[in-house]
Parts: sequence; structure tokens; C-alpha cells
Amino acid sequence: MEENQETIRSITERVAKMSTEFERNNSELKRKYLLWNIEAFNIIASKVIGFRGSFGTGYPFYALDSKLEGVLPIIQEQVSYNRQLIVDGRRVAPSIWECKSCLKRNYSDMPDLKVICKPCPNVEDNLKPRKIINRLPDIDMWLVCDDDKVELARTELVELLKKNSMRTSDIDPIASIEEFGEITRLLREKKLPSIFLPIDCHIIEYSKIKGLIERTPNEIREAKQNDKSPFLPIQPISYRKNWQSDEVYNFIYDFLSAFTPFSFSQELQEILDKSRRVVATENNREELFEALMKSATSANARRFDSIELENIFLTKMDEWSKIEEKKSEKLYGE
Repeated sequence: MEENQETIRSITERVAKMSTEFERNNSELKRKYLLWNIEAFNIIASKVIGFRGSFGTGYPFYALDSKLEGVLPIIQEQVSYNRQLIVDGRRVAPSIWECKSCLKRNYSDMPDLKVICKPCPNVEDNLKPRKIINRLPDIDMWLVCDDDKVELARTELVELLKKNSMRTSDIDPIASIEEFGEITRLLREKKLPSIFLPIDCHIIEYSKIKGLIERTPNEIREAKQNDKSPFLPIQPISYRKNWQSDEVYNFIYDFLSAFTPFSFSQELQEILDKSRRVVATENNREELFEALMKSATSANARRFDSIELENIFLTKMDEWSKIEEKKSEKLYGE
């Protein structure tokens, strides 16, 4: 075997074990490391032309309180996915993981990891690069931008990310795997890593996020009245290897589970506070948890099969219900 080659079994086991170790590490040092990643992106984003704030979704935002404090819960669903990756790797013949050498040959011509990888007959779908690097944690961050500055913001953000050694896992998947191994080792040794986790970054126009936040209370209200799943589509521009229109997400799930704003304008923060207050006063905690589950994908719903995550969510809903209403405002729908 050539020095730079690796078997399917060894790459899947290595990535899965690193990911599980990272997940099971719920130390204060890891929480501080995650916050360092978030703060670094926010500093970078604030320098982009048209910047109107940023926000985070996903992990660790649903796993910490509203101030991003607390003990990180261990999410068993992540561990289960990692075990499945090991099973998938062991199920096939112990052959070379051809993706590693293929990426070195073809990566410069790949628009992303799907165009060439998806139709490739040499490796099963669940053992291809994107499936494997999906086991690496990343940070989901969103840049809110003036509507007419998106194109400029895209260019500037990419340049700033490169300058500060922050990238998506798609840009250099093999390097992302190796760096994640180093991050895991340093945390194990109780040392703060100076390497960033992969960043999953998106850009959304100010008017679009403003409209989504304003529409959320009514969407949840109507969904409850009609016994349906609340749904508001959000389709950001996302940075993978290049900028691209991403898949449609359900904004309701993000709003309820993890939406964490940074440096919002006074107008946008007030709109967010009002929507949160309306949602939390029109519905009790159990109804909001049901709305969360109905708006979640099956994978996200399984993630909240955790008493720790449920309690974090319910506590946030209690906080929302106590947001003070400005005397000049009226509730939505009045």
C-alpha cells in the first residue's frame, strides 16, 4: 500500500472514533473552544460590506442556554451515526479508499463534492467523501446582509475566511479530517486548539430574514389551529467550495431550536424579541415542543430525544415569555 493510501475500513473507523470522542468530551474547555470559533466568525463577518448582523443555528446553539453557557450534553444520536459509519466501513471488502487519491487528482476541477462523487461507481454512496466528512462537526453561521450588497459580501467574506484560515470542510476534505484529529487530541490533553472547526456559512438578505421572523408567530398559530406542521421555507446562499443556492430549510425549526443572534440592528432585534414573546405567550411550553418536533426532520427529532436538550429548550421558552413588551407595540394578528 502506498504511504498516502488508506483502506475504507480504516478511514471510516478513524473518523467515527474521532467524532465520538469529540461528542463525548463535554468539558468547559470544549465549550470555550466552540465559542472561540463563533466569535472569530462574527469578527470576520462584521468587516464585510453590507453587514447587518449574524446568527448561529444548529450545534452548539441548541445545546447551550441563551447565553451560550452551561454543560454541553452528550448527544447520543451523533454517537449512533458514528457507529453506523463503522458498520458501513466493515461491511465492504477491506479495499483502498480510492476517494483520497481521486480528490488529489480531480479536486481542482470539482465544483463541489457531489458533481463527480455522486455518480462514481467505485465507492458506495455512504462511504464517499461528503458522507464521511459529514461526521465532522462544523459551526453553522449566517451573515445578514443589505439586500443590494450580497454579491460584494460574498467576495469579501471568502477573502476574509481564507485570510484567517477558516474554511468549509468541502474545500479540503482530507486536510479537514487530519485537522479534526489534531483538535480532538488537543482537547483530550486539555489544551485549547488554535485550529478552527469547519465553518458552514450562509448569507441571507436583511429583508428576507426580517420577513421570516415577522411571519413566524402567525405560521405557528395557524399550524396549531389546523393541526399541521409549521413551515416557512428558507433557502440561503451557502459556501461549500463555491457559493451556491442551498437546499430549502424549515425556518420554524431553526427559530425554535437554536436561532442565536449577534450584533443585530435595533430594528431587527426588536422584531425578533416581539416574535419570540408572541410565540411564547400564545403557546405553552409543551405546545412549542410539539411544534419543534413537527417542524424537525426525522434526524433532528431524534436528536431531541434527550431530556437535557428538551430541558434547555423549555427553559428558553420560559425566557421568551418574559421578554418585556414595548408599550407602543401591538402583538401580531391584533
